[in-house]
Amino acid sequence: MELKYKSIKDVLISIFVGFSIGLSVIVPGISGSAIAMIMKVYDKLMYAFSNIFKKFKLCFIFLIPIIVGIVVGFGLGLILVKILLEAFPFITICFFVGLMIGTYPILFKEIKGEALRANKILLFIAGVIIPLIFTAVSFLAGADNSLASLNFLHYLLFFVIGILISLTQLIPGLSATVLLMIFGYYSSLMENIGLELLGNFELLLVYIVLFLGFVVGTLLFSKIINKLLETQRKPFFFVICGLSVGSVVSVFLGSDCVQIYKTWTTNAMVTDLLIGLAFLLIGFVVSFSLYLVDKKREMASKNL
Repeated sequence: MELKYKSIKDVLISIFVGFSIGLSVIVPGISGSAIAMIMKVYDKLMYAFSNIFKKFKLCFIFLIPIIVGIVVGFGLGLILVKILLEAFPFITICFFVGLMIGTYPILFKEIKGEALRANKILLFIAGVIIPLIFTAVSFLAGADNSLASLNFLHYLLFFVIGILISLTQLIPGLSATVLLMIFGYYSSLMENIGLELLGNFELLLVYIVLFLGFVVGTLLFSKIINKLLETQRKPFFFVICGLSVGSVVSVFLGSDCVQIYKTWTTNAMVTDLLIGLAFLLIGFVVSFSLYLVDKKREMASKNL
């Protein structure tokens, strides 16, 4: 796998991919991995993560621009989303879901032309069901957007969520924030980020545990995904496509959205639904344009 940068353009592309990944940790609907696929960096990214200890210097140098982009994207996303969610929660979520749906053509292109055999259909259905199961579990567990009265089991849950968040960054079409919405902790995690966090060790530990889970998950699953890309690419993408569809459905059934529904009056519901639908379409158009850029680039390369 060729990881060396040949030009400044390649470095800038990696920074942009990292920026998208950092942004997608905070912004629902944006898939950093999908951007990496468009920019033809996804396979290299999985290879670098999965071989970081075996070929440390080569992989680390490749990952530096991506890490820089992640930090910048995360910081800007944090500021942007806090403002939008406080002012227009449902409309903001609809816009970000539209962004997520707009990446579908990029994902489904991977399975285009494949014979729809029973095993592949089952893989797709399994992918759809998994986010719905997470949503059901979050309700049964009583996730209520609160970080009060934390105990050992909560921290264990956050460690598992951190591992799952790493998967959303490694698998195209998935979103970390969508996952947090499914579990019902997205709003509370966003609201508690600030300088006052440094004075509350109990809350600070939540973010530390999430980060540790993320690191463990990235190192573990990058190897698995890299192997699947090499040996089971098509079946793997049937699952990914199912996961992306199930995630969108789960957002609107998750605890964060349910809390919004409870505040609706009839007029507020109608207004939010109409404006939300409009912004969902806008988000779709914005994200779908990336697919058109990718398609145009492929056609140009074929004509050379």
